[in-house]
Amino acid sequence: MKITEYCKTPFTWGISKLNEKFGKPDIKELIVLFGYMSAGKTEFAYFVARQNIKLDNKVGFISLELDEDSMKLRIARKKANVSKIQFQDKRYTDVQERMMQESLDILESQEWLLLICPENKDIESIMTSLRELYDEWCRFFIIDNLDKIWWPNEDNERYKLITWALQDFKNENNICILLLHHAKKPMKSQEYLPAGMSWLRWSQKILDNATQVIEIWRDLDPDKEENKDEVMIYQYKDTFEWANGVDTIYFHKWDYYDESQQEKPF
Repeated sequence: MKITEYCKTPFTWGISKLNEKFGKPDIKELIVLFGYMSAGKTEFAYFVARQNIKLDNKVGFISLELDEDSMKLRIARKKANVSKIQFQDKRYTDVQERMMQESLDILESQEWLLLICPENKDIESIMTSLRELYDEWCRFFIIDNLDKIWWPNEDNERYKLITWALQDFKNENNICILLLHHAKKPMKSQEYLPAGMSWLRWSQKILDNATQVIEIWRDLDPDKEENKDEVMIYQYKDTFEWANGVDTIYFHKWDYYDESQQEKPF
């Protein structure tokens, strides 16, 4: 065995700062990305997918929350800075309409991002979708999200068995899976502070099977304007290394960047 054969990974987080802090995603990894509702899990996962495509990685994105058209329209709206109600009432400018159409055209012509939204959400259907995407040369996978995957005989072992199946698949095929998951909702008396692993739903059933556990967090207070684009990324577990704590990136129009970049990447 030559050590240099194991040094390289074809994957990226899309931001050099995160690659340096946490290490790049690697083959045979099952990475759990979790956060509160509206924390930006899907947005960040889609950003990571696009950045991997730029490195000639074919990405399979299995969306269990939104159908394909809804997903694409949401991305196009965000890129053009058009809110949901503005879109519904057609209260957007000609420039914004052109931006949305351009985004849609790019999404529909993208051959290296295979976005699928299976009607059946049982584990067998998900595994079938993974195999089909693998046969199409996908080696980086995103599943959005764990709560939507159905397992026969629903019980306390559901999350463990699902992550076991995904773990076996990534080990057998030398691929990377980014699995999105929700944090438990806090009590009414609590603020939406960073959740921590204790707020990861069914954490004791998931942690043993994940190689990394990462939380994405941003301030959900609608009245707070200061640092509204600031996003915190916490790494709580890394099977191959000590967990590396927290880092800060920034979000704007469905893209992420860090403070070292001279210009925003859009």
